[in-house]
Amino acid sequence: MTEIDEALPVLPRELTSITDEVRAVPAPPTPVLAEPYHFRLVDARADAEMISEWMNRPHLVEAWEYPHPPGWWRGYLGAQLAGDYSRPFIASFKGKEIAYLEIYRAARDSIAPRYASDPHDLGVHAAIADLRFVNKGIAPILLPRVMASLFELEPQCRRIMFDPDHRNTGARAVCEWAGCAFLGEHDMANRRMALYALPRTPEDVPK
Repeated sequence: MTEIDEALPVLPRELTSITDEVRAVPAPPTPVLAEPYHFRLVDARADAEMISEWMNRPHLVEAWEYPHPPGWWRGYLGAQLAGDYSRPFIASFKGKEIAYLEIYRAARDSIAPRYASDPHDLGVHAAIADLRFVNKGIAPILLPRVMASLFELEPQCRRIMFDPDHRNTGARAVCEWAGCAFLGEHDMANRRMALYALPRTPEDVPK
């Protein structure tokens, strides 16, 4: 058995029972950011070691709980790239790679039953690798640019979802600062999450 084989199942949050309407929606788009920021799709094999090292840093072990070895990450990243549910990205600032982000189809995710999901909804998970950037408040600068690009690229997307752990006060503060609607705390299989939605318009706030 290889390192990648040991990672299975690699996408535990992806729903297997979905409607044809949800299944027909394509994979999330790649955000386009103006300099000094840059967004690129992950290379599963070339980037797995770097992402693994990031996720083993104490602040991301606490926030993500994904302190896995490179082999696990190769399988997990490869599985995202092989399907239409989620896409993994690396964000850079002035040429320095600083963050790992996942953009996923919320209607295909385990959060979907927790609110009135729409097939074109997107969700975002973000991990800022360098604590120096975290302490400089890079998330409130970077994430609004990502959100604006996603809404521009996806005219049918009505809202962008966030689901931080309920204890993650930093992530929750960013969601609230960005103007997200709070949809309550929900018990999931392995954690309790705080669910937020950033609507395109006030009418797009989900129930």
